Amino acid sequence: REALSKHPRISTNRLGFRERRIDPKDPARYRIAVIGDSFTFGDGIEEHDRFSNLVQDLAGPGYEVLNFGTRAHNLPDHVRTLERVLKLDPDFVLLQLYENDFETPSMERPEAYPIWSAQVDRRMVRSVVMYRLLKDLWVKIQQILGLSEEYSAYMARHLRDPNSPYAQESFGRLRQFIERTKSAGVPSGTVLFPALWALRPGGAGYPFDYLHERVGTICTDEQITCLDLFSAFVDMGDARSLWVSAFDAHPNARANRRAAFEI
Repeated sequence: REALSKHPRISTNRLGFRERRIDPKDPARYRIAVIGDSFTFGDGIEEHDRFSNLVQDLAGPGYEVLNFGTRAHNLPDHVRTLERVLKLDPDFVLLQLYENDFETPSMERPEAYPIWSAQVDRRMVRSVVMYRLLKDLWVKIQQILGLSEEYSAYMARHLRDPNSPYAQESFGRLRQFIERTKSAGVPSGTVLFPALWALRPGGAGYPFDYLHERVGTICTDEQITCLDLFSAFVDMGDARSLWVSAFDAHPNARANRRAAFEI
C-alpha cells in the first residue's frame, strides 16, 4: 500500500493554487508566473522540490517565481488560468507543457476492460500493489490482442497529421495562449517535459517526437523561447530514476532539479 501512496504536504493560497500568499507586485522584483498541469503543481513531491521553487532559489532575490500549476489541466484550462494570472502583473509567463496537454475534448481516450467492476477496480488499484501489477499486465494483454488501443497510437491517430481538425484545434490553443500574452504586453516562453514513461535509453523510439517538433515550430514562428527538456532528461540515464515512484511517472525531485537548472 505504501508504494502506491504519495504523502507530500499540500497547502493552497486564497486563489486556490499551491503557492504562498501573492502580494501586490514589488516593482523592484521581476515577477515570473509559471502555468502548467500536475508537473508544475508538483504531484508526488514536496513544494520546495518543484522546479518553480528551485528556479526562485537559483534566480535570487531580484526575481519572484509564482506557481499556478493545476492538476489535470490542459491547454484550454491554461488559457483560462492565464486570464487570472495577467491580473497579477507578471513580467514573464512560463507555460509548462506535456504531451497530454494536446488532447482535445472531442478526443476519446481508449479504455481497457477492467478486471472487476470499475468501482472495485479503482479501489483495488489504490490499495493493493499486486492488483496494480496485474492490472497493468491485463491492459498490455488487451493491447496486444487488439482489444484496446495503446495511448501513443491513439495520440498519433489524432494529432500526428498537423492538418487534422484535432491538431488544428490543439495547437491553435497554444498559439492563442502566446498571442494573449503578447496582446497584454507580457513576454512568454514554454518548457516542454517529455513523457518519462515512454523515454528509452538514448531516446530511441520516442513516440511523441512530432509533438515536440510542432511546439518548436510554433515557438519559432511566434519568436518566443521554447525549452525542450527531452535531451536533458535522456542524458540523465534510466528514465525510471526520474519517476516519483515505480507506479507514478511524474518527475521526482531529481528531475525537477535538472528542469530548474535548464530553465
